[in-house]
Amino acid sequence: MRKYFLLSAVALLATSTANATTDYAEVTAKATIEVANQLECVSTSIGWGIVVKQNNDDIVITNDTSASSDLISLTSGNPGDTNEGTTFCSMTENDTFSLPDSVPLKNGDKVITFTPKAEFDEMGWEGARIYGDLFIPANITAGDYIGTFTITKTY
Repeated sequence: MRKYFLLSAVALLATSTANATTDYAEVTAKATIEVANQLECVSTSIGWGIVVKQNNDDIVITNDTSASSDLISLTSGNPGDTNEGTTFCSMTENDTFSLPDSVPLKNGDKVITFTPKAEFDEMGWEGARIYGDLFIPANITAGDYIGTFTITKTY
């Protein structure tokens, strides 16, 4: 009985393999690459000198000012700029550009947050003023807080 069962199982396997079909597809892979030009900016850094009280509460710096009594002083890190914490990039109102929503500025495991913004200069300089807001968390420690971000312009 076992012998007949084994023979019939082998016969079924052989039959299903012999009648098998194979499907196939050909796939095309494609990559489109564009090369970006360097965007011209007056400066490639935005910076501030900030002094806060020890054991500070959260501080928000907007348009180079803050209502916090924990902020002792605020100066530009870009000597020669007429606008503190600002750079200007070559763009027109017809260009589409993008900035990140926020940028972490880090010093080890400590982080402050920069929220970049842009507006077109009303003074006749053909470009956009890049600036932003800073969020400094409570009990911040002294040090250099650094982060980078990319501005893209499409025209």
